Amino acid sequence: MRAFVTGGSGHVGGNLVRELLSRGYEVDCLVRSDTRALDNLDVNYVNGDMLNPLEMSTLMEDSDVVFHSAAFVAVEKIQEDLMRKINVQGTRSIATAAIESGVKKLVYFSSVHAFEQHPTSEPLVESRPLVTDPKALPYDRTKAEAQKIALGAREQGLAVNVVHPTGIIGPYDFKPSRMGKVLQDIANRKMPVAINNGFNWVDVRDVAKSAVNCIDSGIDGQNYILPGHWASMPHLSSLVKRITGRRTHFLTVPFWMGYLALPFASISSKITGKRPSFSKGSLQALAIQCRDIPGDLAQYHLGHNPRPIEDTISDTVSWLFDKNEVVDK
Repeated sequence: MRAFVTGGSGHVGGNLVRELLSRGYEVDCLVRSDTRALDNLDVNYVNGDMLNPLEMSTLMEDSDVVFHSAAFVAVEKIQEDLMRKINVQGTRSIATAAIESGVKKLVYFSSVHAFEQHPTSEPLVESRPLVTDPKALPYDRTKAEAQKIALGAREQGLAVNVVHPTGIIGPYDFKPSRMGKVLQDIANRKMPVAINNGFNWVDVRDVAKSAVNCIDSGIDGQNYILPGHWASMPHLSSLVKRITGRRTHFLTVPFWMGYLALPFASISSKITGKRPSFSKGSLQALAIQCRDIPGDLAQYHLGHNPRPIEDTISDTVSWLFDKNEVVDK
């Protein structure tokens, strides 16, 4: 069996490729310039314009399944035109190419943010409506729209599954992702203050495993929420402390104080040229969320069984040490 992966050099994509290779798949990976996530892996790099369906169909012609994980991920209202081009137009192009090349199945990586979060008091399940509010964050809107495009490809005979991970964390986060940088900063004692809120965090390796299970076990046309475990930021910090053996944060503050710190985070970002560790959008994602995310469908159909968050943090911090991203253990 041969798999075609978009976004293979990213955090999700790199772990997905590892999972596919462990099961004996041959893998073609559409990559950009930074391929550290794929170093020393037996994978075939391919280059091309994801927005060109004709070019993509040629690259996919020997593939049995396509995993579309490439995306512009941001919780801020930035570069919305580019985000729409990558997330929406890119998905349309990949779906069209998969149909034209005779691929048997498409697995599209959506997000838990594609769902309406209200009412937050009710369990978040697959039947919940997708985001439609024009005032919603661009990422949420574009992922919801792209999901409809992916599932619409079934009308042309393509089998499709959609997966919705919650907050993704875990090892092999080379670039790193926003939460990868947060965990790195916590381990390096650069985040002495923790806000008293959290999210549902899922191990990237469990996401990859369940996504690959869609090939044989996913019901055509079904979307699957892939949750992990809810944990607060202070708790994540305490888990990092267990691994490093040193104090990681010195103060826990009420959630609302995060908004007061936004101007300072923005100024620091402008001075350093680096993305801030939190923003108005990331605070909004924490403020409006469903904590009850059962994931029953994914467990029943895909065998989704998220590992303990303690294991995820331990493996992630150990990986950061191996990559010399943490100063002194």
